[in-house]
Amino acid sequence: MSPNDSCETDSHDEEHSGVPFFPDHFVKEASVMALVVAGVLFLATLIPAPMGSPADALKTPAGIKPEWYFLSVYQILKYVPKTVGIIITFLIFPPILMLFPFFYKRITAWHYGRLVLHTIVALGVFFAIFLASLAYLGFE
Repeated sequence: MSPNDSCETDSHDEEHSGVPFFPDHFVKEASVMALVVAGVLFLATLIPAPMGSPADALKTPAGIKPEWYFLSVYQILKYVPKTVGIIITFLIFPPILMLFPFFYKRITAWHYGRLVLHTIVALGVFFAIFLASLAYLGFE
């Protein structure tokens, strides 16, 4: 008997030893899953979660704030009229950011261009952080 023959018989025995997945394990897992879902549905209908007071669509709750990345825009809209704030933050500023890469070489070719550019960006970042911190702390 060659070494290859013994490997074939071992792998042949391993294939047939054990419980097949589909009829046995599948039925067990499906029945457990059905019991868990039935239990959760039973508890949800027996003891429903409290819903609280009904919402008023015409009244914004006090103390509501946007996510952290919109806090500076939210604070700008408190200090300027809404039309001016919307025009600046949504109609003027995004096209400037999108067109900026086309003018970068012209700006940096100027002797003080990089210094001016870095100063404007740093002031913008500090201003955004300042406005976001004001909104986070609740200043009107």
